[in-house]
Amino acid sequence: MRFSERFISIPVVEPIDAEAGIDSDSINMGKLHSVALPFHFGAVTGDAVLKFYVGATAGAKTTAVAFTYRLSSGDFKAASADLYGAATAVASSGLTLTAATYDHRTLLVEFDSQAIPDATPWLTAEFSAAASVLLVACHGIGVPRLASNAGSTVIA
Repeated sequence: MRFSERFISIPVVEPIDAEAGIDSDSINMGKLHSVALPFHFGAVTGDAVLKFYVGATAGAKTTAVAFTYRLSSGDFKAASADLYGAATAVASSGLTLTAATYDHRTLLVEFDSQAIPDATPWLTAEFSAAASVLLVACHGIGVPRLASNAGSTVIA
């Protein structure tokens, strides 16, 4: 079976300067076992906050949720850019993205669908407007409940 038949490639945040604050596309976790969200940062100045929310519909940010992440060990193109540190827990109040730490790094966030309530299956990431430059992109990888070569949409 091919990679594209076993996993779902999910466009979450197009490459953008998110300094004004943005919401990601929403992901229906009810259709997935789990999802990995690698957020790739370019230049970062200021201290934006990353939060995750769940809701009953796409785009609904009903409840902020805690999450765990791993940060790449090196900057983009460095030999250690594909190595990740230990998992770090973040409260539902969010993660402050300081330039000294996240500039040109990858932040890997993973969610298991069993941890998300059935009544609020839609997962949305939110970047606050606190940065003056926040270059970011995210293309998630989902593990679908049902494998298919045709796929099934999980975004809205």
